[in-house]
Amino acid sequence: MIGQTSGNDLRRRRAGRLAGVIGLLLAVALIGGGMLPAYADGIPSQPMGFAGTVSTITPAGPVPAGTLVQAYVGTALRAETITKAEGQYDNLLLLGPGGTVTFRVAGVLAEESIAWESGELKCDFNLTIPALPSVAYNLTMTVAPAGTGTATDVTNASPYAEGVTVSIKAVAATGYHFSHWTASAGSFANANAAETTFTMPAADVTITANFEVGVPYTLTMAVSPIMGGTATDVTGASPYYEGEVVSIQAAYASGYQFVRWQATAGSFSNANSQVTSFTMPAADVTVTAVFDVAGGGGCFIATAAYGSPTAEQIDVLREFRDVVLLESAVGSQFVTLYYRLSPPVADFISGNSFLRTVVRELLVDPVVWMVEATGGIWRK
Repeated sequence: MIGQTSGNDLRRRRAGRLAGVIGLLLAVALIGGGMLPAYADGIPSQPMGFAGTVSTITPAGPVPAGTLVQAYVGTALRAETITKAEGQYDNLLLLGPGGTVTFRVAGVLAEESIAWESGELKCDFNLTIPALPSVAYNLTMTVAPAGTGTATDVTNASPYAEGVTVSIKAVAATGYHFSHWTASAGSFANANAAETTFTMPAADVTITANFEVGVPYTLTMAVSPIMGGTATDVTGASPYYEGEVVSIQAAYASGYQFVRWQATAGSFSNANSQVTSFTMPAADVTVTAVFDVAGGGGCFIATAAYGSPTAEQIDVLREFRDVVLLESAVGSQFVTLYYRLSPPVADFISGNSFLRTVVRELLVDPVVWMVEATGGIWRK
């Protein structure tokens, strides 16, 4: 005889399943620094790879060994290599984001192009150009003052034709910092960046990496939660020295509002203003723009359980979030993952009065009680 399932048994099963889901979400959120946070935005895209031959139409045949092959997406140089014997090239790997991939051989645009595709490997992607340039120019790298660092032609395929994009890099010696690039001709993508590109002129050219005494500090911009908006270093010249004033700006995403700035060191001219300035400390520093759900929300599951974002219990949880959780790296990760994972659970809860009661009495109320009971410690 098949026994019947009572309404109470069914409700207990549903409550058990819901508790399991919530427990899993909380367990995942507590894995601060584990594998999941690294992939919270989805599995990273894989590079697109190319290999094949390079040949000219006039004269017909393969290009010489050591010929520069570069891949672009739009105007951005994404990968480069040089040919081997018989015009063979390989190890041309492009990371995303995607777009139309074009190729240049010794600075000459190839006839072939293709749409970028994550994880795709084109083993026989042969390139063709009308002809190699007839003139090439020498590129020489130097530093100033001598002994203060190194300057490297990362592309390493000199001589180059006019218009070729060359990757360059400067590294400061101990006690010095990179200042800027200078050159006798040609142009830089960013003369103030230690790693940048240089466009060759129609002449031999010398590039100089200029260094200065002192140690700068890196400014890292962050947001919490990560879907709440953006935080921008408007000055855009990190690293900075102690005491430098940096312009920063926050912009909230749809459904969120800006709350405040916070930092591990340094000071703000106005921590409550979206557009403000920040004074660099004598250390690397992370500046975080803190956002909240518009209207003071943010505690999705608790709001669903109490049926109102203005419940006094939710104010307690918000206070604990702001005073305790957001003041540490692990706590910020917890809040970020909670904001990411809890909305669908909250939607599920809000549509069922029984589930709201279960979640409120078995989960949220005990958490609120513990937070209140320890308020004398964390509110100090």
